[in-house]
Parts: sequence; C-alpha cells; structure tokens
Amino acid sequence: MIFDAAKLGDSLASQVDLSFDLIVVGSGAGGAPVAALCAEAGLSVVVVEAGGLILPAMANQREADMLPQLYWESGARMSADRAVHIHQGKGVGGSTLHNLNLCKRIPAPVLQAWRRERGLAHLPESRWDELYTEAERLLEVGPASQQLASKANGVLQRGCEALGWRGGPLRHNRSGCVGSGYCEVGCAFDAKNNALKVFIPRAVKAGAVVLSHCQAIEVLHDGHQVSGVRVAVVQPDGDGATFIIRAPRVCLSASATGTAALLLRSKVPCPDGSVGDTLRIHPAVVAAGEFERPLHTWRGIPQTWECTELLDFEAAHNATPASNHGGDGRIWIVPAFSHPMATAAMLPGFGATHVQAMGRYPHMMALTAMLHDRTEGRVRPNGALGLTIEYWPNEADRRALSAGLVASARLLFAAGARRVLVPAGELVVIERVAELPRLATLPVARHQLDITAVHPMASVPMGDDPGVAAVDSRGKHHHMDGLWVADGSLFPGSIGVPPQLSIYALGLHVARHLIA
Repeated sequence: MIFDAAKLGDSLASQVDLSFDLIVVGSGAGGAPVAALCAEAGLSVVVVEAGGLILPAMANQREADMLPQLYWESGARMSADRAVHIHQGKGVGGSTLHNLNLCKRIPAPVLQAWRRERGLAHLPESRWDELYTEAERLLEVGPASQQLASKANGVLQRGCEALGWRGGPLRHNRSGCVGSGYCEVGCAFDAKNNALKVFIPRAVKAGAVVLSHCQAIEVLHDGHQVSGVRVAVVQPDGDGATFIIRAPRVCLSASATGTAALLLRSKVPCPDGSVGDTLRIHPAVVAAGEFERPLHTWRGIPQTWECTELLDFEAAHNATPASNHGGDGRIWIVPAFSHPMATAAMLPGFGATHVQAMGRYPHMMALTAMLHDRTEGRVRPNGALGLTIEYWPNEADRRALSAGLVASARLLFAAGARRVLVPAGELVVIERVAELPRLATLPVARHQLDITAVHPMASVPMGDDPGVAAVDSRGKHHHMDGLWVADGSLFPGSIGVPPQLSIYALGLHVARHLIA
C-alpha cells in the first residue's frame, strides 16, 4: 500500500502498523530496489519518502507546478555560499522521476582505482558487470532514439564531426517515448523505466508499505544496534506530527546529501570522521549558441549524443598524460536543455530588452561541460530536517571547468553558431572563434560564473577497512548493527558518468546482502 502521510496526519499511527523488519529511507534508484527485493524475500518493509506520489498523469509539463513537487527547494538548492546550484529530486521514485534517463557504467579505470585504494572485496569488476547486466535488463536500457532526439544533439554531433572530436550516441532507460522533451519536469507519457515504474510496484505487490510526505529525522540506536527511525509528516504549510517507526534494520537511501546529514544528525558512530566530508557533485558550466535557423530544442529527447574528446579515464586515474584540449581528461560534454524559465533567468535585460532577447529562444541551444571532480565538499545537518552543502571547486578543478567552457564554445562555433553566450556575473558574448582566448581568461569565481550540479555522490564512501570507512562494500555499516546504505553516497569518489544506473546496481547488491 502507498499512504500519503500528509493526508493521514495525526491518525497515521492508528491506521498503519509502525513496526517492521526493515525501514528504507528514500525511494529512488537505491531505495526502491532494496524495498522490492527485501519485500519479495519475505521481510516486512516500509519505505519513507519525503516527497509525494507524483503519477505520470499529474506531470502537466509546467515548470511552476512541477519544480516544487519534483525538486528539493523547488530546484533552487544551492551551496551554503550560494555559488553552486545543486539540483536534487524528491517524490516516490526520487530523482529518477525527473532525470534524463542516461545510463552509463562506471569506467574500468575508476573501479580499478577504487579496488586499489579501498579494497571492496564484495564488489570486484565481475560483480559490477553482473549487476549492470541485471539492471539494464530490468530497466530496458538501450540506444536512445536519434529520430526522437532534440535538434540540440545534432548540433553537438556536427560540432564533433567538424572538429574531428570523439563523440557518440547515448543509452537510455526509456520505452514508449514520444519525444515530448519535458523529461526534467516528469514524464506525462510514463515512458521512463524508473524506480516508480519498475521497482515500487514490485515492492507494494510483495506487501511493502510506502509512506509519502514522510521525512526521516533521526536513526534511533543505542550506540551499537539500530531500533528504528523518527520521522516527520511533511505538510504543505509546514512540518506535521512526528512518529517513531520501529525496525531492527534500516537502509538509508536518501541521496548523498540526505544520507550523510541523517547519519550525522543521528550521531551514528564513525571513528574515522569521514561521513559528509568527501562529497563530489560533477560540477558543470554552460555555454549557449545562437543559430541562424530556429532549433526549437525543447522538442525531442534532450540528451542522446555525447562528446568524449576531453574525457580520458586512464589519464585521470593512472597519471598518464591527458589526450588534449586541457581539462586533465575529466570533462564530459552533452547538450543542456534549458526550460524557458532557466533561459529567461540567464538572459540579461529588463522589459522590452529582455522580451527581445527571449524572442531568440527558438534559435538557441546550450552545451554543458561536466567535470569528473576531485574537490571534496561537505554535507552537514541543519536543524531537524534541513542540510547544508559546502562546495567550491579547487584550483585544478577550476582550470578543468575553464577548459570545458572553451571546448563547448568551440563545438558550438564549429556547428554553425552565430555567437556564443556564457552566463556569468554579466552575460559574456563571444562573436567569433578568434575571441575564444578571452573566454579562456574568464575567472571561475564565486558568483561570477554559473556552476550547476545534478550528481551528488561519495559522501559516505564505502571501504572494507573500518578504520577508514563507515560502510563496507556490502553496504553494511561497520560500526552499527542493522544499519545499511544503498545510494550514491557509497561511491568512493566521483565516477565521471551519470550515476543512476550504478545506484540501481548498488540497490540490487545491497538488498541481496541485507537479505542474506
């Protein structure tokens, strides 16, 4: 059953048995597989989800309606100094409700580096391969339709071909896609093979209870063994009643920010003190091109093509020279879909001037250069339910982002852009290729260059040595019996590719060890 805790309110405890074998905190790519497999194995399972149940029929493709429902802080979550935008999803299904369905495996050099540095005896490469194969089958992962692709992808492909740069098609977990283009505000056509569609029904059919609008406040424990979770009902006009749900097992799948904040707020033992101090986010910068002919890039699948010319995982992890163009082999470039609201916020001017600029919206498309980052950010709890993120790229990462920005502009010009626009403190306009050196000198400074991230990870890095890690490579907490983690927190570092497929894989992996 799925219950809306906000509607039940104070009567929740009288209508739902609040004792279970397992509590899963979070219902996204990590939590949903854990709930499904554990319920099917005979455990009584409850899933607590801070967001609501947002069915495809409710996704009306209007930003003003959907952003508050699908994103934390209505899509306005930022670092503490407000220098980095960090988009994270909520709702039954988590970020899989709004993401763009990109599916990539963690590159072998990354996995090999993790094995050298962290052990990970339960996750050899062969095990990752098995998990990926299973997840790809369940999610029906396959090549994204180029026929339904946004014209922005064709622009990137032309730029790559004109410059002789590496690039290629991407794989997605979609079926029945009509190419509406509004993936980031929920799919009204139910074409995403996401957590809500694939795993939540399995969990419910097997007897699991899902509580939406129910946010975890604290993991209850005696210093050695968990005993449950204190939760709060999330009401539209503020926090509602609080309850205690009892269980001898708890699995945290609340995202790399939510899980770390919950562990710290709950004072779960962590002798090495690493929890919350190693956050990676894949920071990204954006360059937009204005073209002679209209592109209408809001139509069609947003991201079906990638540029990997500046991505070299061997160089990034084995100290070999990066290929070329700068960026240390750590930059990945894809189209960046800008909804009208985001574009309007980026463009300068007021009144008639701004209207004129927005009149060119059909002629614009943007590229984003995402960084396989080395910077370690911090997550801390803030009050009973909130959290604070501290993150600013270090010098090497700032240099790489600058190289990615220049490369994006070069691709746009190679594809035929009349001019390139970069959102900064003041909009930077580059009229021709010869001006690119000016773009290279643009400082990557706080509040001067727009930096956005959508992939928080690595805040509770797994490792088999309890002296340097809170959680082992099964997802089991080293220092607290009955406590498990199954989300992107577990990555020992940045993965340099979209994380959803790997989080699904970890959900399957952790679930089986939890059952055992």
